[in-house]
Amino acid sequence: MAGTKTSRYNHSRRVSCYNKKVLPAHFANYYTHIKQLSEIALAKTALLIDLIELLRARPGVTIDTLASNLGRSPRTVYRWLGELHSEIGISVNCNCGGYYLVEEPSSSSHNLTAEELVAVHAAMCSLTGGGQTPLRSQMESAWLKIKECASGRALEFSRELAGGYDIRFTVTQGSIPAHIPCAIENAISQRKQLHIVYRSQKSNKVKEYTIDPYVLVFRRHSWYMVAYSHEHNKIVMFKLLRFRDACITDVKFEMPRDFSVQDYFKYSWEAWGGGEPTLVRVKFSPEVAEMVAEARRHHTQQVQWQPDGGIIFEATVGGIHEIAIWLLGFGKEAEVIEPQRLRNFICEQAQGMAITYETSDLLMPLQTASSTAPLADSSSDSATQLAADNRFSADDGTDQPHASSPAPQPFTLPEEV
Repeated sequence: MAGTKTSRYNHSRRVSCYNKKVLPAHFANYYTHIKQLSEIALAKTALLIDLIELLRARPGVTIDTLASNLGRSPRTVYRWLGELHSEIGISVNCNCGGYYLVEEPSSSSHNLTAEELVAVHAAMCSLTGGGQTPLRSQMESAWLKIKECASGRALEFSRELAGGYDIRFTVTQGSIPAHIPCAIENAISQRKQLHIVYRSQKSNKVKEYTIDPYVLVFRRHSWYMVAYSHEHNKIVMFKLLRFRDACITDVKFEMPRDFSVQDYFKYSWEAWGGGEPTLVRVKFSPEVAEMVAEARRHHTQQVQWQPDGGIIFEATVGGIHEIAIWLLGFGKEAEVIEPQRLRNFICEQAQGMAITYETSDLLMPLQTASSTAPLADSSSDSATQLAADNRFSADDGTDQPHASSPAPQPFTLPEEV
């Protein structure tokens, strides 16, 4: 009981001392120090608030002006600017001696609208296609994060909006082993050689190659890898659908300083890169002239209208084979003017196709009248739509002409193996 009374007495004495703001001697110094620190902290906090307001009200204010308004030295203001970023998370930029507050956008500005959600999802789906493709897992992960940040109302409305769009991107479907895209992406990022097993389109044989992978590209319908092939001793294109296996090695390689993917595809017609720049001039009939002229198909193209309503189409492209596939889709409505080797090539392909159809016993014999019948009126989409869709060309437009088109000269691919 004595101990309890003593404890209560001491407690009462302490309370009395605090109420009277009288501390025992051994606490007095601490209290004074804490009070001084609190007053300094409050004063600094007030000045930091003033500093933020000055930066917000007067963008481009100089350090001397800030120091004068705050009553502190420029050195102190410099330190406070650093503390704004390191301790509070407020960024300040300096441009030509002036200081600017980097305002953080409100969280609501990050919310995507329903229309934006539909657009983003369609863009992501356009490149993934089916199966394993480069960036597929990253796109799926990004989409999940976007959905988590989006409001429920926007997501619900986006599902309704999606029914008003039917966007079909032609992406070549095929089976790619799941580990191949991962191995390729790792090899590119780590600058390491790849050992690959690949089906060559030229020889139609499965071969092994050692390559320095430079870059992954998506052209027209498919994913390709531009790489230096040690077996070919040059830069070539490999189509990902033809990979049978890919194994990253420990051998490092250096990207050539003069290599640029933009330069490599500078004159590409659609998918093939690295070809010799060639000026191509083609005469299109009035029946398809408007359709050809309405779209800008190449950055070098020029269109010259002719008195009969036709056009002369000019473009400088890499090689002749890829644009030849496009031209074959127009049949007799397109005539190559130059170069002569492209004209000869188209002529040989047309002759080969005629022989195929004349000698084939798969279908009814060709009617003589149909071979001389004029093209349907441009208002009907029958003939012109065939040319627009390029249905006479190869399925993916990157391999070879139609399989039933024997050519006197073998169809050789440019830099794709």
